[in-house]
Amino acid sequence: MCLIVTVTASASDRRKFEAASRQLGADGLRVDVEHLSRWPWAREQPVRAVISEAGGCACSLLSDDADWNAEVWAFRHDVLARLAATLQSLAGSVTDGATVEALWIGDNVKETRSVSTADLVELARTNRLGTRTRYEVLSSPPSLL
Repeated sequence: MCLIVTVTASASDRRKFEAASRQLGADGLRVDVEHLSRWPWAREQPVRAVISEAGGCACSLLSDDADWNAEVWAFRHDVLARLAATLQSLAGSVTDGATVEALWIGDNVKETRSVSTADLVELARTNRLGTRTRYEVLSSPPSLL
């Protein structure tokens, strides 16, 4: 089983989203953005990015005491700033909002929270991303922290 950290944005924000992922550079985490299908109807589908250290799953971002049954993920302290910066860049690049999930493969979302980009970044920076939580990053929701 693996941890998958995803950020999803609307199709209309694809160009800005892809540009933000390219600008992260070597100091950020790896961001793999799904590419457009050759089928015209697929261009209307949301764009999805997977965040990891070296491609694939995000298990290497977790500390040794991480527990998928806990309320929040226990990420390694040395990756928190990079994770927060990556989420800020991706979620902050879009105008139609984004969703962020850090789910163990096979787990379902149990809670959805509306947050600002700043709130999401603070959750990541302080190691409080929920294990079964979908974060809807909106342009100006009330602060929930």
